[in-house]
Amino acid sequence: MSYNIRHGEGLDTILDLSRSAKIIKSQLPDLCGLQEVDNFCMRSDSTGQIDYLAHNTNMTGTFGKFMNFQGGEYGMATLSRKPLLTTKVLQLPNSKFEPRASIVHEVQIAEDCDIVFANVHFEWNIGKEASYIRLSQAKVLIDYIDTLKKATIITGDFNCTPESPTMQYFTEQGFVFVQKGENNLSYQGGYKAEIDHVIYRNADNVKFKKKSVQLLKEPIASDHFPLIVELEVIY
Repeated sequence: MSYNIRHGEGLDTILDLSRSAKIIKSQLPDLCGLQEVDNFCMRSDSTGQIDYLAHNTNMTGTFGKFMNFQGGEYGMATLSRKPLLTTKVLQLPNSKFEPRASIVHEVQIAEDCDIVFANVHFEWNIGKEASYIRLSQAKVLIDYIDTLKKATIITGDFNCTPESPTMQYFTEQGFVFVQKGENNLSYQGGYKAEIDHVIYRNADNVKFKKKSVQLLKEPIASDHFPLIVELEVIY
């Protein structure tokens, strides 16, 4: 699952993190990448949002800090029902206005099967400079993932469309883009766009097969729809 939760503030301007928790819990994902997460920031009532979400979904939570913000920290988070073998908050090339990182886990899917799960939230600006920054962030991420030598899933708010240079780079690196079909516009803010994705790359001993994909029609809790992809793991 990938979900940009907009720090719990819905399009109705109401701050209610319980809505995000209920949506996540209703889907029972094994792995969930969250973007725009606050950790004790004043705008979100100084709540430790990843602790709240982990507790209310019965999952293990990992927070990845981008920067200090309003008395707390702003960044991203990952939730998991599977054992986490390693965790790396990987610093990425800075965006124009905000630092960026990726949370990269090695996850035990089954007793004899480990994979890499990475959560991203790339540069959000538009224009050629922003496109170059996103591509640079993607390259640093892949350089690190390549050292782990395992089948990999990357999910998150890529802030770019499927035909962008960044997504083309992932394809060149052997990643498969999970097609969403006609219902593909994950961002529902001031404009609508397909910028939230799940991509994967097989390894010799572990392969993925797409079973289903859907964008949940949740138009109030955030300006992004939650993206749910079911993958069969073959090992």
